[in-house]
Amino acid sequence: MRLDDWPRMPFLSEELCGWVREHLATLGLEEIAVYAVEEGGDDDGRRVLVATEVGLIDYRYGPRASTARFAINGRVFPWQAVRGVDLRVETFRLWALEHRTRWSLSLLKPRFSAGTEDPQLGRALADFAKVAVVMAEPSGWPPPGDETTPAPATEAGQSETQPRIARTAETVPTEQAAIRSASRPRS
Repeated sequence: MRLDDWPRMPFLSEELCGWVREHLATLGLEEIAVYAVEEGGDDDGRRVLVATEVGLIDYRYGPRASTARFAINGRVFPWQAVRGVDLRVETFRLWALEHRTRWSLSLLKPRFSAGTEDPQLGRALADFAKVAVVMAEPSGWPPPGDETTPAPATEAGQSETQPRIARTAETVPTEQAAIRSASRPRS
């Protein structure tokens, strides 16, 4: 779903979309996909994820100090920093010829989780997830708990990636290798 489709997405308002459009114009970016969910205790806050060509923008929109003063805060996550993109879908039968589909998406970084059974919101969530799966590096994964460490600083003029040196592997001839049964563990 795009920002121009805001009347069809129940959690986007004209003001919120206008502010996001203003931010994107300032950054010189266009949205590829957008997804929004309610956030906050009074159902007046929103969390909006905007996929762009350079990264994922994570917005939080809601009242500040009073319901008359709304604000928006955003943070850009380059696609290389987005981790753990997990889209799931389940379709189940309600009655003989009636079924329902539930879509859910979770991200490890930035931490996000959403799900819906609404067909229109399901399409929007799936569109957003397709972009995230393709754009996140490498495919939005390392396994949970794998923290990235900063690369060591390089001197000016040097390439950051060093060529790999080929290594030879030692092989043991099969007649010298110890052969043991796979069914009995070694004690």
